[in-house]
Amino acid sequence: MIITVPDSDLAKGATILARSVEPGFLVEHSFRTFHLGAALLSAAGQRFDAEILYVASMLHDVALGTELDDGVTPFNLRGAGLAARYVLEGGRSDNIAQLVYDAISLHLDLATGQDERPEVAGVHIGAAADVVGLNVSEISPAVLEAVLAEHPRHGMKAAFAAVVEAEATKKPYSEAAALIHNLSFLQLIDAGPFEE
Repeated sequence: MIITVPDSDLAKGATILARSVEPGFLVEHSFRTFHLGAALLSAAGQRFDAEILYVASMLHDVALGTELDDGVTPFNLRGAGLAARYVLEGGRSDNIAQLVYDAISLHLDLATGQDERPEVAGVHIGAAADVVGLNVSEISPAVLEAVLAEHPRHGMKAAFAAVVEAEATKKPYSEAAALIHNLSFLQLIDAGPFEE
């Protein structure tokens, strides 16, 4: 019913890395980002590399308020760099590392949903679907129910809003801060269509 999680060493390692530094609600959000992004790409008839989408999805928040946050670099850029290095160390090509870097570094940019590279667009649309409910009506209700059953939200709205607000306070020049100030992002999170 929902796409199978890739079982390559690279994918397994990304899961281990995410679980080692992220609180549970962010880990589950990362799983949902993958599944919802894959569902939306499939619904649009787009083919994609599931391993690349998975690795980028699992690591897209790896520096959001975690021990990998350096306190200066916006979390999407910091996480992108760490993920690209992980991909290269896993023996993948520069091109794949660049795809993962771009998917993570650009996932807060609203234009990324239109990126011609499905793995890059997929992280953005999957995360947006999970955080604010964007385009969830395009996902089969059965698939959405299965994803939420396998990866419950665990108070996602309040917990996620708190870490994003902390990021924006610490880094007022970041894209997270711009989303809060320009798009009322915290209110959009709270207004999301999910029950928790």
